[in-house]
Amino acid sequence: MSSHSRPAVDPMNIVRELTALPHRGATTDEERRAADILEQRLKQLGATVERQLFRTPKTYISEVWWLVGGLALGLLLVPIWPWPSVQLVAAFAALAIHYFDWQASPISTLPPQATSQNVIARVPAEGKTDKKLVLMAHYDSAPVSMLYVPSMVKGFRQSLRVSRRLMILAVVVALLDVMGIGQPLVGLARWLLVVYFLGQGLMSSIDYLRFGFTNGAADNATGVAVAIATAERLWHNPIPGWEVEVVLTGAEEANLKGSRAYYVAHQKQLDPQHAYVLNFDNLGAGQLKVITRTGSFRDVVYDNALVDAALETAADEPQFEGVKPGVWHTGDFDSIWFARAGIPSLTLSAQDEEGNIPNLHRPTDTIENVDEALPRFAVDFAEATIRRLAGNRSKTRTE
Repeated sequence: MSSHSRPAVDPMNIVRELTALPHRGATTDEERRAADILEQRLKQLGATVERQLFRTPKTYISEVWWLVGGLALGLLLVPIWPWPSVQLVAAFAALAIHYFDWQASPISTLPPQATSQNVIARVPAEGKTDKKLVLMAHYDSAPVSMLYVPSMVKGFRQSLRVSRRLMILAVVVALLDVMGIGQPLVGLARWLLVVYFLGQGLMSSIDYLRFGFTNGAADNATGVAVAIATAERLWHNPIPGWEVEVVLTGAEEANLKGSRAYYVAHQKQLDPQHAYVLNFDNLGAGQLKVITRTGSFRDVVYDNALVDAALETAADEPQFEGVKPGVWHTGDFDSIWFARAGIPSLTLSAQDEEGNIPNLHRPTDTIENVDEALPRFAVDFAEATIRRLAGNRSKTRTE
């Protein structure tokens, strides 16, 4: 295939195939149908495809209810079961703080559990390879959530930090109540905290109960399409010495479970000196961003050779001058596990002028609201970034 020929894969065709399903909620029949579609697509490109099965909650909502329910129950039991209740509140506060810092949590092993799958594809590289590139995107769609109404997204990180303080306060209040200190104000505070935690659980789930899952056009049919189209270019115009793997993750919307499962199973093959992870998420509307900072309580900073290559590509090549660094503190991306492990990684996403992701986790995440030029542009940028990283710019199709 000529490096200057028209791409064999139009990412928008993949977006259309995926969005023909009503949704792709984790562990559902629709998610499995989406995996079948993607496996067939990848095999048509000559890839060897495997499924990685793993157990996961269906959504993050059950995990949230375990956490807020544990806190509320512990506070309610203080008059009946004093000291064990303090321990219960302290345990669930610690679990919640850990969970909402987007860390792997034992809460994720609690019921209900079901099976999701990652779709992993490879085309054998010619000759010896000493570099590995993972092109990653999640293909499941999100539960609709009131927490992602645009007016609330702006304060999402601050809301998490307020909740953390209240979780710590809950431990103090339970302890003071058991010791009989500060009554009746401490008793009132205990009840108010119960109402707050249960209210948070209700807010996280009410829109899902009303609307179910999003169609997931931008989040993340676009990311999947960009990952596959980028892989097609790199498989057909290979970079000498580079192995390119596509990893399409399930259950990302259940708090990043698919990418975590892949990381745990493959971490021995992901040498930070030789492996790179390029993740694509929400490329449906807005301006393309190189995400350089994420995290909720603690920042996760992306500062590595892959990020440098992306920023240099944006700075040096006129067609990409609109690509800028971006930050995201509302939830996180599949790349977080790799970044924390020191593996050079990067997420490309798109944001509006206010730094928000349009239509995120809302019923409006449909193909009608996807800017068709953006996924195609993201493929060009991703290929240019990788070839710059590899010192192989001569084969970039966009030249």
